[in-house]
Amino acid sequence: MKLNHIALNVSSINDVIDFYQNILGFNKEYQFELPADLSFTLFGINKNLTSYFCKKEQVAFEIFILPGSKNNGIAHICLEMPDRNKLITQCLNKGYKVKNIQRDNKPNLLFVWDNSGNCFEIKEENFND
Repeated sequence: MKLNHIALNVSSINDVIDFYQNILGFNKEYQFELPADLSFTLFGINKNLTSYFCKKEQVAFEIFILPGSKNNGIAHICLEMPDRNKLITQCLNKGYKVKNIQRDNKPNLLFVWDNSGNCFEIKEENFND
C-alpha cells in the first residue's frame, strides 16, 4: 500500500499560491472542477468546488477551495525537510502562525498553520535513519 494524496480544503487560492507553492515548494500540476452534484454526493457540499493537485517529490495534496473558517482539532500532517529553519523564517515573514516548542534533550517541536487552519508538524530530515 502507498499513500496517493491527501485532500485539504483552504479558504482561497491565495493559500495555494503563497503557502503551498511559495513556502512549502509544491508545484501545481493541474486544476479541476468538482461539479456540485458530485460534491454533494461525496461531501454534502452543494456547490462546484475548484481543486488544485499539487506535488513535491513523493507528497501530493488535492487542495479544494472552500471559503469559511474551520478548526481541525489535533488533526495535522507531518512533513520532513532538510532545512526547517528556512521554513520558519519564511512563515514568520509572511505572517503565518508558527509554534516552536523548546524541549530538553530533544529536537524542538515545530508546527505551522496555513491561513485556512490546516496544521503541519515540521521535522528536520534525518539522513542517518
